[in-house]
Amino acid sequence: MSTGVMSTGEYIQMLEMRIFEIITENERLGKENEALKNRLRFYENPNTPPSQPTLKKQKDDERDEKVEKKRGAPLGHRGATRKRREPDEVIHLSTQECPYCHHRGLGEPIRTETKIIEDIPPPRKIRVTQFDMDVYRCPNCGAEVKAKHEDCPQIGDLGIYLLVYMTMLKYHLRGPLRKVRDFLYYKDSFEISPKGVMDGLLRVGDSCKNGYEDLIRKIRNSRWVHVDETGIKVNGEKWWLWIFRTDKGDVLTVIRKSRGKDVPREILGEYKGVVIADGWRAYNRFTLQRCWAHLLRVVDDFKGAIAGNKLSSEIHLKFKELKDLLGKDLSMEKRELIKTRLDREMEELVKKHEGCKEIEKPVTYIKNGLGRWYACLLHPGMEPTNNLAEQAIREHVIMRRIIGTFRSENGSANYQYIASMLATWKLQGKNPFEELESLLRKELCLK
Repeated sequence: MSTGVMSTGEYIQMLEMRIFEIITENERLGKENEALKNRLRFYENPNTPPSQPTLKKQKDDERDEKVEKKRGAPLGHRGATRKRREPDEVIHLSTQECPYCHHRGLGEPIRTETKIIEDIPPPRKIRVTQFDMDVYRCPNCGAEVKAKHEDCPQIGDLGIYLLVYMTMLKYHLRGPLRKVRDFLYYKDSFEISPKGVMDGLLRVGDSCKNGYEDLIRKIRNSRWVHVDETGIKVNGEKWWLWIFRTDKGDVLTVIRKSRGKDVPREILGEYKGVVIADGWRAYNRFTLQRCWAHLLRVVDDFKGAIAGNKLSSEIHLKFKELKDLLGKDLSMEKRELIKTRLDREMEELVKKHEGCKEIEKPVTYIKNGLGRWYACLLHPGMEPTNNLAEQAIREHVIMRRIIGTFRSENGSANYQYIASMLATWKLQGKNPFEELESLLRKELCLK
């Protein structure tokens, strides 16, 4: 007969079952927590560039109380009001009927108000031109000579303006081929297939090859060059898109299957200048300025620990000192002495923190760059960060999200030719439309 009182054995058995359930649940939660950490690590990784969307870490006091920020532009903002242009045409408007009571005969106006608008005229009809080209036989060498015109490409049946139009729709507005096709049809009543658009872009890319080779020569002769790379897919496979940007605004886009040292060696050759880059080992054969923006992100990622917080403060102070020095007009002899001192101080900082397990990673990162954190002091005008390369690579990150993958190696090669020229013209303050039109006339029509 049960008395309703649990025996000692039954109580122990119940506790063991409960303990087993707790252990099982704890293991499950541990695995789930680790999986979530791995997903979050992508967004809060110190190596994630600014071109990637990130999750902003909130401070403890920010979590407790959300401060409402004032909306609008900051003080000193220039504003966005466009400068009023002179009118091309003046139209005078008058009326003699009241719209409210329909009375006719309003007499003389009491005043005249002026309103200026800016508009784009409706698109013109696609123009079809036939060129009858005389062909001659040279009496001296026997070669055939065909007459040329700056509006008549020697290859294909698409005119210069149309090629420029399609190129800017694809590259400047980031339109997929089918969207470019649709835009041309709905806006200009021009029928063309996505393959036809691609064939036209291939001719544009071929025309950019000489300019692309010229960019390589300029990069090899530059004082310094910012380099960065990001993953991109070609035929669904992982390739790499490299950016090389000089201090003069020359930008080279390179797409290769490798992320190794052979790519910068191929592009830079026996480069005598300075490479500004992150800590990727592919650049180690060159004279380097290591990126301080990467360094700050690495040390800040360990601020949760006491030692990490101290290391972060020390590095931020060193960066502030470096920026102050870069703003001064110092002789080269003085710069060399300061660099020697700062290099020695950085070595001492590494020795001081070596052996501390909780900040082993950032200390190793600093140690691997010793001698390369202050190269910018010897090159007035050089930035201590690789932000310029990361800015140049953002456009390709956006394009990568749109297209997903290049469908062929030929397409990826063509992309790098056109993208390099457009980015260079834009950074140098030139009009990409006008520059591309001039280049196409030279390479397709008159060459």
